Amino acid sequence: MSLALGTGAFTSVSAERSVTIDTADDAYAFLRLNERGGGERSEIDGGTLVFNIPGDDESGYPSENPTDPEGLGTDSVYRFGEDAAHDEAGLFAIRNQGTQPVNVYSTQETTEGVPSVTMYNVDTGNLLTESSPSSQLGVGSAPLVCGLEIDTHGVPIRDEEYDVDLTINAVATGDD
Repeated sequence: MSLALGTGAFTSVSAERSVTIDTADDAYAFLRLNERGGGERSEIDGGTLVFNIPGDDESGYPSENPTDPEGLGTDSVYRFGEDAAHDEAGLFAIRNQGTQPVNVYSTQETTEGVPSVTMYNVDTGNLLTESSPSSQLGVGSAPLVCGLEIDTHGVPIRDEEYDVDLTINAVATGDD
């Protein structure tokens, strides 16, 4: 039996590398995000998908009506599965325009003092989280139609809007 041990001339090495990343509007990225229903609650703004809850113009309520919504209530869970002005399912759709099948889920970096927002599959009702992502979304397959679940438990009432960033993650499954 022979054993060879190397005695290198260095204990660590560092090399500088450059990385170039191109970003694209949501409609042209590897993971394409499209609004659904016409833009009351979801819209493309400057190339980015933006949600407005309860909506920019909840015009289905007459003015001076005491049931006219001004926002979400406290200590509640809401599901928005379609736009206010249309009956098309989903607030948005996700299409895989990449080169590999992916599983999709949402994350929210900060939930302390703000509503917790999670996307869900409107066809199954399943929340799409890191521990429970979507089923495999193949390259060029039918889009995944999604809604938003918003949890306001423990969130204080305030006059100004909450600005919440939701990250939509796509993880390659390795299956072709």
